[in-house]
Amino acid sequence: MSNLLNTSNILLIIANGSSALNYQYGKEINQFSNIARINNYSIEKYEKYVGNKTDIWFNGANQGLKKRIDKPDRIVVFIPAEILSRKGDAIHQRIEKRLGTQRSNYELISNNKMLKYEKQIGVTRPTTGTSSIMWGLDNFDKVVIHGFDFFIDSQTHYNENRLTRWLIEKNIVKKATKHNMDGEKKYIESLLLTKKVVLLKDYLK
Repeated sequence: MSNLLNTSNILLIIANGSSALNYQYGKEINQFSNIARINNYSIEKYEKYVGNKTDIWFNGANQGLKKRIDKPDRIVVFIPAEILSRKGDAIHQRIEKRLGTQRSNYELISNNKMLKYEKQIGVTRPTTGTSSIMWGLDNFDKVVIHGFDFFIDSQTHYNENRLTRWLIEKNIVKKATKHNMDGEKKYIESLLLTKKVVLLKDYLK
């Protein structure tokens, strides 16, 4: 627990993978100074597992994004470089509509930055989760991650109902088909090996 004495230069990113419910880390998570969550995250009913504090909301302003009433102070949006190049400044109309907020209330990561991430990772159209890790490495001394289940080949989310989980597990409903999950997994695993990124369960040891 001594690790948590000073977390001002550490970003903790809580993803939505089902594995997040394997650990009751809620109290420990809330002690971090900078906590980020991704896309359609849920807190209510899951506090003992994922905490209840959110400082940054990472999202892709995708079609399935749910509008939030409880918007964190900082919102960071990742749109694939190919779409940014094609849409230009008009992309903000779509983002504002899907987020339910004005342009001044969110930060859109630039096309050049997204291209940089793609080059570093070696994939096109990286997921919001992987993009958030890249952003974290650019802005913090250390990135700690939790609930990133593409490391264990699972695409179900902890806040999905049982039917949805079953459909995904049986490969009836396909998710993340536009992403190179194997490529992202290999890259993030390389960051874990070099300790640039740390799993929460290891950080808390």
